[in-house]
Amino acid sequence: MKKLNLLLALVFLLGAGIRAIDVGHPVDRPSWRECDVAGIARSYDREGMNLFYPRVDWRGNGPGYAEMEFPVYPWLIAWGYQFFGFHEPIGRIINYVFSLLTLLVFFKLARYLLPPWGTITAAIFFTFNPLLINVSNSLQPEGLMFLCYVLAGYLFIRWLDNESKWYLLGACMATAAAILAKATAAHIGLLFALLLLSKYGLGAIRQPRLWLFGLGALLPGAWWYKHAHQFWLQYGNSLGVSNEYHWAGLDLFTNPSYLLGIARSELLYVWMLTGVFLAGAALFWKWREKPVKYGVFWFVAAMVYYLIAARTTGDQWAAYYHIASVPGVALLVGSGVEALRQLKPEAQWTRFARVAGFVSLLGVVALQARQITVDAKHWQASPLRSCAESFAAMMPKEELMLVTGGVCRDEGYPVAYNASFMLYWADRKGFNVCIEEQSLEAVATFIKRGAKYYLAAKSTFRQKKQLEEDLRRTYPVLAECDDYCLFQLKPHDVRD
Repeated sequence: MKKLNLLLALVFLLGAGIRAIDVGHPVDRPSWRECDVAGIARSYDREGMNLFYPRVDWRGNGPGYAEMEFPVYPWLIAWGYQFFGFHEPIGRIINYVFSLLTLLVFFKLARYLLPPWGTITAAIFFTFNPLLINVSNSLQPEGLMFLCYVLAGYLFIRWLDNESKWYLLGACMATAAAILAKATAAHIGLLFALLLLSKYGLGAIRQPRLWLFGLGALLPGAWWYKHAHQFWLQYGNSLGVSNEYHWAGLDLFTNPSYLLGIARSELLYVWMLTGVFLAGAALFWKWREKPVKYGVFWFVAAMVYYLIAARTTGDQWAAYYHIASVPGVALLVGSGVEALRQLKPEAQWTRFARVAGFVSLLGVVALQARQITVDAKHWQASPLRSCAESFAAMMPKEELMLVTGGVCRDEGYPVAYNASFMLYWADRKGFNVCIEEQSLEAVATFIKRGAKYYLAAKSTFRQKKQLEEDLRRTYPVLAECDDYCLFQLKPHDVRD
């Protein structure tokens, strides 16, 4: 037992060290999600700490209230600003703490379900998963969501065994918090349903306490998302909730890119390819045991979620959505190691199976190390930040600006095109216009709404070559750098 504790402590410290590498970075990448979180936190700090009214920078000429997940994470960042001053790494430090707590919760889950060798293997697999490391120090709500998500799974599993009302209450609260932090966490309900069917069968539906559990887990999120939806209806601001279509339809069966995208993210970022062999060993030799069944149920619940939201979860940029399947897969990998360790030595194929398992485990570790290294190299400060900051010096603080956003639609479906990073770095408020709708006429409509400057992405002019000439002929260019051009939205012939 002492040896296991020491090994887990070592794994934890190594995981904490790796997660701390990038925790001091400012908000220096053109990530709409990170800049939205940072922008909302800054708005709380400057414009009031009312938790229930998050404000975005791309607010146009309105107050900026936006439909989003329950904004407790940017609100906590804003409290950090209140106490320690404006320091962008505060948000990363908060997520870092969430990630360490998540490690501790998963260690307890693995230790509860698995023997020592399985526990340490599952802990290593979970700790060094590159998706979890990436999320641990990024400005995203996934950090808080995943902590509550894993905690909910752990507490519910403990309740299944001893039926303590405190475990059930804790699981209910953790589930509600996970759904508030990110609505996609609601798929954990399928995990709970599979666990209940496994223990009680259909008799589970006759238990009032489970109905109360479901209501308690769902009502806080239902209230919040109804409240937040009013911001979309009234102001037209949403962080990918109502202004993007995520759901797969019949094209899930006609367009292989969705399934291939999901499979790619799972194999390369969750299973780490060779982990499949270890999970297979668990299924072959230990399929009746709890950790294997629970791992399969967890993975199935996550896969159903990925398939339903395949228009998003199948995209390469959305690989981090696949953190949901990591706990289940880690339990399967830990069970696989235990299965191979317990094989009877007299069997002829035992040695081969153990060697194959050892090679598979080395493959997992090698692929995790490689992906962690690749991700670290990709973290480079964007020159666009200094570009935006130099432009800001040319614009009065109170003036609104128009900025090129993303594409309007993807395969015919609407997408959230708001791009916040240039607005955040310039520390200005204003509008986004999606790429396909950029035109002189569109610019004129934004001028009527109060836009005084247009920060146009030059790369998008390739799709509309005449537009750049028309803009340069109509409006003076104040500055250019890298991919952006700053227009003053005042025609040449009326300049002072």
